Amino acid sequence: MSIAEHRPPLDKAAIVAAALKLLDDVGLDELSTRRLAAELGVKGPSLYWHFRSMGELRDHMAEALLGAEVPPPGPDPRPGDWRDWMAEGARGIRRAAHSRRDGGRLLAGWRPTAERRARLYPANRARLEASGFGADDARLAFLALGRYAMGWALTEQATDGRTPESDADFESGLSAMLDGFALRLRA
Repeated sequence: MSIAEHRPPLDKAAIVAAALKLLDDVGLDELSTRRLAAELGVKGPSLYWHFRSMGELRDHMAEALLGAEVPPPGPDPRPGDWRDWMAEGARGIRRAAHSRRDGGRLLAGWRPTAERRARLYPANRARLEASGFGADDARLAFLALGRYAMGWALTEQATDGRTPESDADFESGLSAMLDGFALRLRA
């Protein structure tokens, strides 16, 4: 039997999983389609059947990290629970960034796929709007908290990593941002 007969079928999920494993092994700068194809036991062009570019693959990798850590939108189970949900979302982004080598950099360069935009963005905004946010403030809250969490994780990865002090400081800053959005909500 050849190697190809022992290899599981190549699909997007398998490629993303292999790419995330390779990311841990070699880092974002050394991650390439050639290296990934070799890891999968295929020729490089076969990856382009599933992803048009390395950028598209990286977007799917980032979404896999986020999907494992960020809470889904869904309806607000308790009125006024937006604050806990948004805080957990920011913490989830930070956890996702720390879950892999160069995870923060991967997320910082991420461009959401059309499928994710269509599936999650309207539901996320609707949840905040049901809590009393205007459409612009709902959009701003997601942008600000997401960028805060990614920026925090990037800085941690570029310096001393996560520490008890950086965890406490992250939580203080997150609370201040949520307090600010609560004031806008009441206005």
